[in-house]
Amino acid sequence: MTSFDASGLFDIGFFQALGHLSFILLATSFLLRDILHLRLVAIAAATSNAVFSYYGLASPNRIVVFWQSVFVLINMIWNFFLIRDRRGISFTEEERELYGTIFRAFSPLEFMNLMRIARWEAVRDGETLVQADRELDDVILIYDGEAEVLLSDGSTRRLIDGAFIGEMSFIRGGVATTSVQTVQATRYVAWRKADLRGVLDRNPAMRSTMQTVFSEDLTNKLMGGNGGA
Repeated sequence: MTSFDASGLFDIGFFQALGHLSFILLATSFLLRDILHLRLVAIAAATSNAVFSYYGLASPNRIVVFWQSVFVLINMIWNFFLIRDRRGISFTEEERELYGTIFRAFSPLEFMNLMRIARWEAVRDGETLVQADRELDDVILIYDGEAEVLLSDGSTRRLIDGAFIGEMSFIRGGVATTSVQTVQATRYVAWRKADLRGVLDRNPAMRSTMQTVFSEDLTNKLMGGNGGA
């Protein structure tokens, strides 16, 4: 049996280095969450691989060159549409603040899609946002204000700016397990669960990112002693 000889694997000349670089770039693209950045790196990977396959081998591999060129063209076309769509994105001051803090893991286009189905609400002190043992139609995010979670043992927990309400019933289904009431005038963002689920179901990457956002919120609540609905 002929054993694998790796002695020449790292005899690096210019084109050999380019060949290694193409696979490093390809691996890097798999780590990127932003689709525009992913496609840009994929273009660089395919281009460097095509150059290596044509000039770096004893004889050019024209099949690889052809298909890498096709991949570059496809990604360039999609990047054109992505850049065109992103140039039309503009956020309000409040949306920029949310994007820069809570939703920073989303791409601008993904965040815009979230905000398109959101509504802003303002309520007074003492308003009930969630009633225990009842269906909750919305997922709520406190933007400015403070609310109080009323636990079954009679104790209370505070929710402040940046806290989600109703995310647990959104994830697990069923009714709200606790009541939530504002303790000062509060402004919040709300997403109807059906609308939010529809957007996330159509965009698996967004669903994964939203789960991360909810997990961070749950961690903050546990560390701060806050409860959720």
